[in-house]
Amino acid sequence: MKARLLLAVIMSAVVLLAPCAFAKHEFTKMLVHDLKESGFQVSEGYPMLYEDACAKYTYTALQSCFGNNPVAPYVIPVVKAWPDESVGPTPVDTFGEVRPGYIPTFRLDPRDAVVIYGQMPPPGKYMSVTTYVWTQHGRWKAKDYNVWATTPNYPPIRYTFSTVPPNDPKSGRIWSFSTLGDAVNNVDMQQKSGESPFGKDRYFIITPSASTDQAVRRVLQARGVRDSDIFTEQIPRRDDVGPIGPLGMDENAIEFFTFFRYAIPDDQAVAKLWWNSFNGDNPPLTVMRVRAPSFLGPVERYDLLTYGERTARSEAYLAGDLQDLVNAVCDRVSSIAGLHSADCTQSPPASSFMVDPLRDFGVAGPYCRKVNMWCGDQTDAGLFFTGPLPLDSRQVYAVVSTLATETGNATYVGLSVNDASTYLAPTGTVGTFLKGSADGYADTVNNTDKFFVHFFTRSCDQLTNLLPPARFRQDCTEIDKDMVPKKGDTNAPGDPALFGMFWPGIRDYTAPGSARGPDTNKLLTPRILTFTPQ
Repeated sequence: MKARLLLAVIMSAVVLLAPCAFAKHEFTKMLVHDLKESGFQVSEGYPMLYEDACAKYTYTALQSCFGNNPVAPYVIPVVKAWPDESVGPTPVDTFGEVRPGYIPTFRLDPRDAVVIYGQMPPPGKYMSVTTYVWTQHGRWKAKDYNVWATTPNYPPIRYTFSTVPPNDPKSGRIWSFSTLGDAVNNVDMQQKSGESPFGKDRYFIITPSASTDQAVRRVLQARGVRDSDIFTEQIPRRDDVGPIGPLGMDENAIEFFTFFRYAIPDDQAVAKLWWNSFNGDNPPLTVMRVRAPSFLGPVERYDLLTYGERTARSEAYLAGDLQDLVNAVCDRVSSIAGLHSADCTQSPPASSFMVDPLRDFGVAGPYCRKVNMWCGDQTDAGLFFTGPLPLDSRQVYAVVSTLATETGNATYVGLSVNDASTYLAPTGTVGTFLKGSADGYADTVNNTDKFFVHFFTRSCDQLTNLLPPARFRQDCTEIDKDMVPKKGDTNAPGDPALFGMFWPGIRDYTAPGSARGPDTNKLLTPRILTFTPQ
């Protein structure tokens, strides 16, 4: 009965796609006509799905997979290069093969805009459109490099400071990947339009000029689009440490990158239908690039970059319970699994505490652009991680933390594995599976429903007697050689010096009632306990 009902739902969605696709095609045709009639230059692009292309494309091009979120695939808007545009230095096939003349990263003239619109995905926990400074002209100073090279619990220096192309000190171009403000996410969309955006048509304008934005909006509104359904990602003139730029088409201009993200759908089958449509002739999103004519008036640049305020419910009242949970995990792993950990002492080393780059190091877009380092920052989530950790000597790692969905500080939580040799996140789990993982310690720990305990190791068989059978594979992630190559591997892609090493990452997305991630100053710091055979 359930199977027939599910099939009926999917077939209904398929039937609805055909007229929607026709209507979208006609809308795009008329929109292009109207823009050109208004004096705009227009070129049509297309959306490209990015899932499993790192090993073949991204790592080959950049020697990094930039710490992707394994539970949220990406859609990249691919645009056609302007005739006068300097293309690169990012290779055009960095994220997969693109059509001749098209590029996944782009420059912006002050009058330019990238326009993305279409049907949003089915209901889920999160979606967003985010634009970054991808690369910029510049060089880093030795003093900045040395500071981060000696910072414990941080990703390897090869990811923190990187040239494009990689390892080319003469390139004069650095990989920035730094935010230009807050993302436009589903919370922002709902607050503006007054209704859930999932499954609805929405429109996004990415531009450095308010005058271009207003001109595009007028054309959209003339086609019947409500202003409350149009959202702008502003490219600011400067941030609080200096100018952002230069804009333009020449080789010294900054290079931008935009992606669409969708995570944790309510219905996996319907969501898969939406994802799969990107591989057909009628993807749900449309991409175009426009340039406003000078007769529409002067360029009105957006000024200072700002970030929205972060909030959180204090977790301080759980501090004693967290320590009790750490003690309980230490006791059980030691007595049942026969493993030892120096992190279980009364004076635990600093390395047993995970770090948040913004809270603990001040890492955000403005700072990263100032010192010419890679950032990978965002404001929609709190992020905790560690430095690289070895796996090949039967180590077992336990992450012990509050579960932010249960403390009222996240809409969803992601826990990922990062391969240190490529910075690829090959697998991960989410809060719905982490929930309940601390319940087995309730005999000595209070509020276990507010915490999670998750193990990482090469072989979960070491924990057979420790974990309940019903949760064994749910509470332990087995990291095989296909996820993280073993030390000494001669065939795997990646940095051989980092083979056999990984680090975990925790993402706490969008605090309830807010469009931003939680203020991690009010969250308890997660612990990472390293266990080894006696």
